[in-house]
Amino acid sequence: MHTTRPFFLLLLSLLLLILLARRTRMETEAPPAPPDLSLYPWLYLREGVPPAADAGATLLAVGDVMLGRGVLAEPDPFADVTSWLHTADLVLGNFEGVIADLHASPTPPGYDLRMPSTAVAQLHAAGFSVMGLANNHSLDLGPAGLEQTAAQLTAAGLVVVGAGPDRETAVQPTLFTINNTRLALLAFNAIPDPVGQDAILSPGWTRADWDAATAVAAVADARVQANGVIVSIHWGYEYQLQVDPAQRRLAQALFDAGADLIIGHHPHVVQETAVESGRFVAYSLGNFVFDQGQGETGQGLALRAIFDDDGLLGVQALPVHAGPRPQLMALETAVPLLTRMRPALQRLGFACSRSTADVICQPTEVPQDPQTGPFWSGEIDLTGDGVVELVRREGEQIVIYSEGAEVWRGLPEWRVVDMALGDPNDDGRMEAILALWKEDEAGIPRSHPFIIGHRGGRYTLLWGGSPVAWPIHELELGDVTGDGVDNLVVLEETAGSQQRTISIWRWHGWGYTLLWRSPPGPYRDLVLLPAASGQAAVISTAVMPQNSTGDALQQTLWRHNSSRCLPTD
Repeated sequence: MHTTRPFFLLLLSLLLLILLARRTRMETEAPPAPPDLSLYPWLYLREGVPPAADAGATLLAVGDVMLGRGVLAEPDPFADVTSWLHTADLVLGNFEGVIADLHASPTPPGYDLRMPSTAVAQLHAAGFSVMGLANNHSLDLGPAGLEQTAAQLTAAGLVVVGAGPDRETAVQPTLFTINNTRLALLAFNAIPDPVGQDAILSPGWTRADWDAATAVAAVADARVQANGVIVSIHWGYEYQLQVDPAQRRLAQALFDAGADLIIGHHPHVVQETAVESGRFVAYSLGNFVFDQGQGETGQGLALRAIFDDDGLLGVQALPVHAGPRPQLMALETAVPLLTRMRPALQRLGFACSRSTADVICQPTEVPQDPQTGPFWSGEIDLTGDGVVELVRREGEQIVIYSEGAEVWRGLPEWRVVDMALGDPNDDGRMEAILALWKEDEAGIPRSHPFIIGHRGGRYTLLWGGSPVAWPIHELELGDVTGDGVDNLVVLEETAGSQQRTISIWRWHGWGYTLLWRSPPGPYRDLVLLPAASGQAAVISTAVMPQNSTGDALQQTLWRHNSSRCLPTD
């Protein structure tokens, strides 16, 4: 027995040294870098292009945040999202429940959404700055429970909205000045309380329950004080993917009063988004931190909204895996969710034909179903051996796989924005044409078209186009003139403009000849729609939702204008 004691003490000492070393290493390690959020899609852009990183004020809004029940088993719920939450000037969440002593406080009737005091420190460390308390669980423990919740959040440096010591205070806008941009934030609850009317009518702290006249007046008051007005609202039906007509009516009333951005929650699932004359509504962001996870409740949406002196500048979608420990979704994984919830874009199309040297393109009807223009993945026989290769765009890199193994990867200095597969140089072989950016000798990034193919037993650059005057945003390959030869169709930025044009090109032996170019417009999401057998493909593009000026431009360009352009070199 005496001989084993020193051995036991030695093991204990070694274990303590290992734990101390691990703790020291963790404390000295740099925090993880945030993910590249620029890869994620913009749902609204006032000027047609993503704003600069330092433009105006940035709000990051997430859905339901509940740090009780099953989430208590997770030691660090925000470990995987803190790095990118901290990139915003303001971070807003819907605080779904109350802070209470889990042992001493009574259990609320119905759902128990009590959260311990430790939740406050977790929220602050994660980067949250504003918590909305206007929801149907904020009065689960009556006015005293709501007051205690607000007090603990405020003491930790978080701002609370949608609640106050009386109804007049609860509905007042909270103002923030960020980078000389003034934002007003309000929150309302339009869902009945599960504990009945006693808690609602009791004197003391209360929340901002929806009353049309009061809410409209409060938003109108905020409008005259701020560059941007944000409304957080608890509404809709739980677990329903479809928006209720009442939500649309409320959204219109808020827009009419002066709201720029409406952020909805309560259904616990992501619902659609919409744009109206430069104003944006997300009907439900779904869950963020919650102990659900079945079906659609395991998906959530964060919104990154940029404001400047003229109001809402842009809204970006950041899809998340919701649950006790939320994570940012990989873009490819998020495609079904993004397709379902993004704003409906009116699609415009034109059909083209060729007579001798002339190309004539006229507006035509196209399906209004959502499309996905930028390339992410496709299969094609690049080697000519009858076996297809898998070509993928991974971030801003192109990778080719053969039988599951990587066989080629683009150069790291190439920043690929889109790609198409087919026969771009009319040589009878299948290749890939890339739209990419790379720096010139002076270190200035330039937009290029490159063709990659397989020759002499290896993948190689077959043709490297010179820098283009108008940067390429998207491209497609297909026969759009009906002569049996693939054309290059490009969505390009016009010189000195925030708008874009669509152009058609044909390979002439050592480069491309321009056949046709559309008038400028707020276009995005370029796709080719296959026509009937033996006929040309139809070009389809979506129109960016913009203000009334953009809508008028769309009407002028496509409903009343048939464009006919001659080929040029």
